[in-house]
Amino acid sequence: MLEGLHDFWYAVEHASSLGPSPRQVTLLAQKYILFRDEKGLPRAAYDRCPHRSASFKNGWVESGCLHCPYHGFSFNAEGQCVHVPVDQPGTPIPSLAKLKILSAFEKAGFIWLFPGAIENADPNLIPDFPEFGDPGWRAVQGEYEWDANFSRVVEATLDTSHAPFVHKTFFANRDEAAIHPLEVVETDRSVSCFVNTKPPKRTGLFRLAIRREIEHSTSWMTCYLPSLNRLDVHFNMKGYRFIYVASNIPLSSTRTLTKWIEVRNFVRQPFADHQFLKDTTHTYHEDRSVVETQDKGLTWDLEQRELLLASDRLILAYRKKMAALLSGKS
Repeated sequence: MLEGLHDFWYAVEHASSLGPSPRQVTLLAQKYILFRDEKGLPRAAYDRCPHRSASFKNGWVESGCLHCPYHGFSFNAEGQCVHVPVDQPGTPIPSLAKLKILSAFEKAGFIWLFPGAIENADPNLIPDFPEFGDPGWRAVQGEYEWDANFSRVVEATLDTSHAPFVHKTFFANRDEAAIHPLEVVETDRSVSCFVNTKPPKRTGLFRLAIRREIEHSTSWMTCYLPSLNRLDVHFNMKGYRFIYVASNIPLSSTRTLTKWIEVRNFVRQPFADHQFLKDTTHTYHEDRSVVETQDKGLTWDLEQRELLLASDRLILAYRKKMAALLSGKS
């Protein structure tokens, strides 16, 4: 079910989580190890020592070299073994003592991994998020897991009409759930649309920040294929915006790990972080209660078994784009 999904960039870890120690990640049912070289640049390899197949998860990095925790084999940033401490000095290092290195890149607060052929790993395909790292924006981040196929998780954020029914805490307006006609914008590797919605209920810090009634909020919903969502919410007041970026990492055919970062240009004081983290986690649990009940197959393979409406136009565009890319017709 995961065939054909390797020739894409995936944001597999928060950049701040990759420090001086190696970090194991799972992607498409395969375990990889991340580490930083002497220059601090991210490196990635299959998480298997060629000596006795041990994981590097509990190993260490020294002078930019990755060390196996089992027998201390040391590998440089190119994956070549440079030291075998259990051998006598002067013993030649076997030619097979090397790691398979993959393309890794740090950008926009994430470590990105390209599990496919290195020659196809163009870092220019990684999207830009200029607000990340900008001092005018405050960031928080987190992660959560789903018992669901990643395409279902992607579509939960692309769904333009579920909020009044699933997120009742913030959108208690079931009687005003009709969606205006959607116009989808496509690029080679993304689908987007612009949505006008009734503003969310002002609770907690939102009530303090937004003191007057606003007629509507506007959002840009984007998916960077195959699995990264960006939700850019404009509150149409004082330039207030909220941006949520979620990398929905396919751990397997039925398990997804979401690593997310959200930034805001209002109420930027650190004390507010707790409220935003709480609200994001609450929204996740509401979505999870529905998403985990859905079919766990890839959604573009299920198209003929589901009824899609005009309000699902962005989801349909995602499915068609993914099917075309994987069939080589895009």
